[in-house]
Amino acid sequence: MAVHTEKRTYHTTAHMGMLDITADFREAIRNAGDAHSIRNGIVTGFTTGGVAGLTTLEFEPGIVRHDLKAAMDIFSPYTDASGRIIHYRHHDTWNDDNGSSHIKAALLSPFITVPFVDGDLVIGPWQNLTLVECDTRDRVRDVVFQVMGE
Repeated sequence: MAVHTEKRTYHTTAHMGMLDITADFREAIRNAGDAHSIRNGIVTGFTTGGVAGLTTLEFEPGIVRHDLKAAMDIFSPYTDASGRIIHYRHHDTWNDDNGSSHIKAALLSPFITVPFVDGDLVIGPWQNLTLVECDTRDRVRDVVFQVMGE
């Protein structure tokens, strides 16, 4: 079995900003095929940021601009009804304001693994591989793609 690894850097937007990185997963598979003749296997994307996540979703305006953030804010709100930042004990440790961000990222996952067959991802037509920024400010994030197969 061959292994191919590459990294990409993204500029993300605070408070649940999302990027469709499906094409980058496909490109990593294509690069692995070119370099190692890998045609079938799995590809894993892993974000090295502690408060970002990877998931699949239908990348359409309603969920991207509102619905996912609204749902995650139920579990881990950033501000209260008056607009004040909610205190998390994480803030005491690091003197910052992103305790809610860590919880959101934990509810997602820093990685996603997807099979591919004949050089193409095995995903549904409305399933996009998405990088989600959970932090309270814009960030620069790396995603490591590792392709394994034969």
